Amino acid sequence: MIKEIKEQIKEFDKLIKKYPHINELYIGRAILYAKIGEYEKALKDYEIGHENYIYDVIAICKRKNLIKEIEELYTKKIDKDKNNIVNYLNRVRFYIIVGKDKKALADCETILKISPENNLVLEFKKELIKKLKAQQKRSKRIKMPKVFLT
Repeated sequence: MIKEIKEQIKEFDKLIKKYPHINELYIGRAILYAKIGEYEKALKDYEIGHENYIYDVIAICKRKNLIKEIEELYTKKIDKDKNNIVNYLNRVRFYIIVGKDKKALADCETILKISPENNLVLEFKKELIKKLKAQQKRSKRIKMPKVFLT
């Protein structure tokens, strides 16, 4: 049985090389890896497939102006489990995509209270602070137009 699963994994490998944008291929291969106990590979594939998928969903919702609804869904997931940093991370990524950097930064702060040494979140926080400071500088440089009275 393990030999058959490894053959199926090889088939997924070929398909992923040919069609790297199809998220379901990563999820399918992740399931096979899990069946044979290769959990790290399974997790990696699942994360790739899920991350790509969630960005596709967010992009579609952005085009349909459903941002408020997506934010509510992420918030409901967080409300169910306040200590699950994955739910916060998903909302951070969402906020970054839709340009709500201050909210993303606030979620980073919350995650760091739960997991103070989380390198991914520390990196997100650093980039968000840099981005917000740059936006602040740009807004200060905007001058009022001169009005000439005749």
